[in-house]
Amino acid sequence: MNSCSFNFLIVGAQKGGTTALAKFLSTHPQICIAPVKEVHFFDYEQNYQGDGSPWLGVPKPLSYPKPQTPHPSPQDRYHSFFPNCDSQLAVGEATPIYMYFPWIAERIQAYNPSMKLIILLRHPVERAYSHYQMERARGWEWLPFPVAIRLEALRLHLAKYNSSERSSLRTHSYGDRGFYSRQIQNLQRYFPKEQMLILLNEDLQNNHNQTLQRVYQFLGVNSNVNLPVPERVLSGDYQPMSQRDRNYLLRKYDREIDAIASLLALNLDRWKI
Repeated sequence: MNSCSFNFLIVGAQKGGTTALAKFLSTHPQICIAPVKEVHFFDYEQNYQGDGSPWLGVPKPLSYPKPQTPHPSPQDRYHSFFPNCDSQLAVGEATPIYMYFPWIAERIQAYNPSMKLIILLRHPVERAYSHYQMERARGWEWLPFPVAIRLEALRLHLAKYNSSERSSLRTHSYGDRGFYSRQIQNLQRYFPKEQMLILLNEDLQNNHNQTLQRVYQFLGVNSNVNLPVPERVLSGDYQPMSQRDRNYLLRKYDREIDAIASLLALNLDRWKI
C-alpha cells in the first residue's frame, strides 16, 4: 500500500450481506478492497498489538502476506493486506465483527478519525438463523437451534468470565448480534453520523443499483459507472425455522426493532412478522 488512503470499513452486521457488498465494491476501479475478507485487525489482540505471530482470522489455506520489512509494526502487517492499492480514492476492508464488540470503535478512531463506516442490517431473526447455520456448517455448533437460542444468554455470560468459553462471544451470539441499536449508538460515540452509512440488506437485494449508488457517493468515488454484477453470493440451503422459534425471537426483538426504527427514522414493522 503506497500513496492511497485507507478510509473505509464495512463493519457489520455479520450475515447481513457484507460479503456481497465487498464483492460488488471490488469491481469499481476507484475502490480497493482487501482481497481477503475479514482481515480482523482491530478485534484480535494478537493482530492489533503484534507479537510476530502468524496473523489470526485469515481463512486457510491463505496466510497473512509477507511485509516488506523484517520486523513490521502491526499497522505495516495490516497494510500488507492491500498490495494492489496505489491510487484508488477509497481503500478498505470488510470485517463484520467490528460493529459487535464495543471496544473496537475506539481503536478504529485512533487509527483514522475520518474513517467511513458502512453498516448493513438484516432482519434480526433471519440474521440469527443464518448465523446459526453457518456455525453448524463450520462445526462450531452442536446444539439444536431451539436449544441454542434459549441457552445463548447463559453461554455468553460464561464466555465473559471463563477464558475457555471465550469463543462463544464470536460463534454463539446469534440473538445478541441482532440488537443493532446499541451497536450503532456505540459507533456514534466515536464517529459523526456523516461518516456512517447504514443500509438494509433487503435494499441491497431488491434495489441493487440504487443502493450501490448510495455507497459510491458516500465513498466519494465515481457513481456514473456501469459495472458487471459479480456472481451471487449464496447464503446456504437449509430447513426453514420453526414458527415457534421465530415467535420466540420476535418477542425478544419487539422493543429492539422499535429502537432501531426510531434511531434510523424508518418504518420496520415488516421486521415484526
